[in-house]
Amino acid sequence: MLIDVQVFMPLIMEASQVKTFAYNALEFAKGRDITGYEEAISYAKKHLINAHNKQTELLQLNSREQQADINVFLIHAMDHVTNAQIICDMAQELAELHLKMAEKV
Repeated sequence: MLIDVQVFMPLIMEASQVKTFAYNALEFAKGRDITGYEEAISYAKKHLINAHNKQTELLQLNSREQQADINVFLIHAMDHVTNAQIICDMAQELAELHLKMAEKV
């Protein structure tokens, strides 16, 4: 079975960047660094858009019958994108709570 790493690896790489920047954004918020938070969450969102665009390209190939092989690696990569979305959303929510609490102190 020949596995084309170039099909699924970009999704995993972009999703990893999302998660890294989202966690960094949360750490900045915990440290009351609003500028650092905004910059990191912005990068996370940019990488998330890139991941979604790459995923959409693959789905469009399949809809035009120019199929990319759907295998466990591609499904795993798509799971990474989904998890990155969740982590980004949750980090943003938690960061906003930290920043609101810091205002009250």
